[in-house]
Amino acid sequence: MNETPSSSNSHSANSTDNMVTAADWNIPHWAALAIITAFALPLFLELLGHGQATAMMELFNLVPIREAYRDGHWLIPTLGGMPRLEKPPLPVWIPAALAMLFHTDNLWVVRLPSVLLGLVTCWATYGIGCVTSRDRRLGLLAAIALASMVVFIRQARMASYDIYGTAFTTLGFLGLLAAAEYPKRWWVWSGLGGVALGLAVLSKGPVPPMYVLVPFGFWLLWEHRKNSRCWLGILLALIVSIAVFAPWLVAVTVRYHTEYGGSAWDIWTRQFRRYVSVLPDTRWYYLAMIAWVFPWTPALIAGLALPFLPTQSDPPPTPQERRSRWMFWIVLVLGLIFLTIPAQKKQRYALQNFPFAALLIGALWQEFSRLKKDLDLEPPAKILLAAQSIMFIGAGVLVLILIPVVMLAQHPSANFPGHWTALQAASLLKPGLAALTPVGWAAVALLVMAMGVVLWRWEFSRRFERAFWIYALAGWLFMLAMNWAYVDGKGYQISRYRAATRQMMAVVQGHRIYTLMGDRMWLGVLYYADEILPMKTPAQLTAIAEHSPHRLYILTRDEGVFARQVTSIARQTHRKIRIIDRINDGHYIQTLFVLQAVRGAISPATRPE
Repeated sequence: MNETPSSSNSHSANSTDNMVTAADWNIPHWAALAIITAFALPLFLELLGHGQATAMMELFNLVPIREAYRDGHWLIPTLGGMPRLEKPPLPVWIPAALAMLFHTDNLWVVRLPSVLLGLVTCWATYGIGCVTSRDRRLGLLAAIALASMVVFIRQARMASYDIYGTAFTTLGFLGLLAAAEYPKRWWVWSGLGGVALGLAVLSKGPVPPMYVLVPFGFWLLWEHRKNSRCWLGILLALIVSIAVFAPWLVAVTVRYHTEYGGSAWDIWTRQFRRYVSVLPDTRWYYLAMIAWVFPWTPALIAGLALPFLPTQSDPPPTPQERRSRWMFWIVLVLGLIFLTIPAQKKQRYALQNFPFAALLIGALWQEFSRLKKDLDLEPPAKILLAAQSIMFIGAGVLVLILIPVVMLAQHPSANFPGHWTALQAASLLKPGLAALTPVGWAAVALLVMAMGVVLWRWEFSRRFERAFWIYALAGWLFMLAMNWAYVDGKGYQISRYRAATRQMMAVVQGHRIYTLMGDRMWLGVLYYADEILPMKTPAQLTAIAEHSPHRLYILTRDEGVFARQVTSIARQTHRKIRIIDRINDGHYIQTLFVLQAVRGAISPATRPE
């Protein structure tokens, strides 16, 4: 990344000259990557394998990972033995391969690839900052900000699809950007971008990368429309990306059509049609992004205004840096606008746009660090700086207030109204309170408050580089404390149905349990059963019962059509039917029926005492 980036024909001469004066923080790349790694890994790795999997989207991946690792379902990932083509296979392949390497699929092992890809995303963000600025602090500040954002930390600690798509999309963006900006070795960068984008498609499909690439394409049309090398590089990247993801698409389509009598393309088409359903009111999604980047919320708000404001820095931003700030803004804002198209609105859908929020934050702090010493701060700048300090001081005060509230609420004689606002706020702290202890939380609160005070002093004495690092360390400490909510045996990560599922599996004594096609069983039951619970139609289960001398176990909802289907199977095969166990999976009552092969002894389902 030591090449001088080129720009469009109208800017190249001024950009190159001015960028030399801006190179005032030329930290070695290896040192910057080491700092990013040392900062990010404790946040991603702390208590990684503790707790239990309860998040729905993680379970949607954990079940196919287990079925690939234990049962060999590799080409087409499965869920309960049935093909799951709604998502691509890479987030299943990588953790399942690691599970084979370590001979275990415990949470620590299957979540580790997400940690590494979270780190790759931070590294790629640093690379984007270096490509767009000769002042390498932009890349480093942006990567540090990204690594400590609350939603990004959560996704980098889960074995879900989103961090895979985000890591490869960001890496692909870096490749395309470097191919457009660097005259030399453009084809290497383009090839890297193509491979990464192909892996992004294999991770989350083609739609999430488009939230980044389409806005980036608008920027390229504005800045590089006459740069033939840029468009040749994009063409090369497109060809390479197709070569990466097309073989699996072809293979799975042929296999699915042969074995299941249909086309995988039909599934993807139906899913896409459900996906693009515009809702009339999506304004909250824009505002939610501001909260998702906590503790960098004030900096993002100011960063969104940065491209529009005159600068008073010394040296001033180069033309290349000004164009880059607009690029970060366009990708973030247009990406969020495009994200209003899906019918569902979830924070993880915006994950691929987080690096560009971080780059805007990095550009803001870069601007502060270059601020002219003889100029007074403008009122908006003073408000921003004060807000950053007050946020940490206020967070510490709030924790100190909530600690006794939680302790009082846990006392046997406590009689608080259920709607009491303070008690509801205290529930946010309750998960990690028992793990870190009230004394630990009080120490964290006091330390964060002290850092907020130091931050105020350093900001208003214009020691902005020191101020950034105290800000980052305060956020790091607060996020590190919040991770204690994942401790096993305490906190909200305890599965309400793990013990019940294990008890159910003990009851059947090694026999296979089937489930009914169409039943919406909660994924935790499938995961904690530790084996595939095959989904079958009533006709298939009838055929199995007719040719099996053993008991037939069926797990399904004990209501309406499902209970009638089980009763019908028992009647047709002349078996007794009874209920031997129930599991409350948090959504439905899942009932374990046993159909016993006793000819002529048909009786209605009876309920246990």
